[in-house]
Amino acid sequence: MSTIAEGPCDVPQIVDARRGASLDSLGSGATCRFRADPKIFSRGRAATRTEEQLAVPERQRLAAEPRTVLGKKVRRLRREGVIPANLVQAGHASIAMQVSERELADLVRVQATGQLVDLESPDATEPVLMDSVDIDTLTNRLVHVTLRKVDLTRPIDVMVRVSLEGHAPASDNAELLVLQHLQEVEVSALPAEIPSSLIGDVSGLVDIGDEVCVSDLRSADGSYEPVDDPDAIVVQVTAARAVEEEEDEDDLEEVLLEEGAEVDAEAPEAADGASEQPATGA
Repeated sequence: MSTIAEGPCDVPQIVDARRGASLDSLGSGATCRFRADPKIFSRGRAATRTEEQLAVPERQRLAAEPRTVLGKKVRRLRREGVIPANLVQAGHASIAMQVSERELADLVRVQATGQLVDLESPDATEPVLMDSVDIDTLTNRLVHVTLRKVDLTRPIDVMVRVSLEGHAPASDNAELLVLQHLQEVEVSALPAEIPSSLIGDVSGLVDIGDEVCVSDLRSADGSYEPVDDPDAIVVQVTAARAVEEEEDEDDLEEVLLEEGAEVDAEAPEAADGASEQPATGA
């Protein structure tokens, strides 16, 4: 039943609870969303680093130019290796810009989305938040990037990815599954202190019910306060049989929906007949 996906973080058999598929490791470690059991992990303190504020890595840089090509014509830009961008700021009109597809792809690979980057434009260089990146799911090509000006003195709410470390003993048991529930966690942080990732230690996941929670995560760097429920489960150990039964119920529900669709197909005829009745009233 169980499958094993081994990577640099050495966390086999960790399954995405939303997709029911094992995770492949990405970059320097598999990124997942998980949680921990009170018997194994200490929950006495939040994951934020208050005593020792970890240094945030040097910011990535992204060169940008003003963009005059708008609307559907931006397809031509993409064919030339240029990605349309918009620089947004609260209370101000959006500024159309364009960036190199190669440079943007490099930032996506190092997971800079949701992080501050130094935007280099002809006029100046300024820190902005790489707010979101649109990717064509069919071609896996970059489509658009949204950059956001932020007040560096005010905390903002952002989603930060979760990385796992250690080996989950439960993953060695064919009757158990380590399920992923969260891939990202929402946090509040100063823009310059946004963690590059939140780390969850899965080495204490041994038996059914063991879990890693949001409060068990620690920041790889920077400083933050959790916005999500500290008790929200990030990773959990469950019985493989329970997962199989849940999947069987989902399959049955799909069959019932398909059968119901055939019955509903006759409904439009009844509706058409009703529409032909003369209107009554004033």
